[in-house]
Amino acid sequence: MRYDNTGKHKQTIPHDDNTPHTLHVFPGYITENNNGDVLVSDWRRHAVVVTSGGGVHRFSYTGPPSGSRLEPKGICTDVMSHILVNDGYTETVQMLDRDGQFLSYVLTRQTPGMDYKPGGLSYDVTTHAVYVGSMENNTMSVCRYINRHLHLTDEREHHSNFDEGQTQAKI
Repeated sequence: MRYDNTGKHKQTIPHDDNTPHTLHVFPGYITENNNGDVLVSDWRRHAVVVTSGGGVHRFSYTGPPSGSRLEPKGICTDVMSHILVNDGYTETVQMLDRDGQFLSYVLTRQTPGMDYKPGGLSYDVTTHAVYVGSMENNTMSVCRYINRHLHLTDEREHHSNFDEGQTQAKI
């Protein structure tokens, strides 16, 4: 179900009868993309399950092209409708396009300051920062990976910009 900012019921999304299985088995995190898609990290399906705003299954993302298994945790989207997902299995934050195609890693274990297992994930539309919460050591990393000026002047897909800085804070 969807609700507006005041808590009033807006919409009930029906199950798509054309989907041969239950859409979600053990949902963890949920978010909505700019195009109206609803994204759910499903821990038992080992997938990010994406449906249209009307409840029709669009795709399920099960991991990067290398074929590794996905353990989806936090998910969010950015201003360009990229999908960001924390993968507990590879301990990375992966970026997908709006149609579920893997684009790049935003954070990996080799990223300076990334010394924990990522869990919660949030994106700040004002600063273009990604907040990554730890599942094991009570810390949070902040990474700004989109160059705002590129976004404002160029409509092409952009990849991670690690040079813009990352900080880590104890919470």
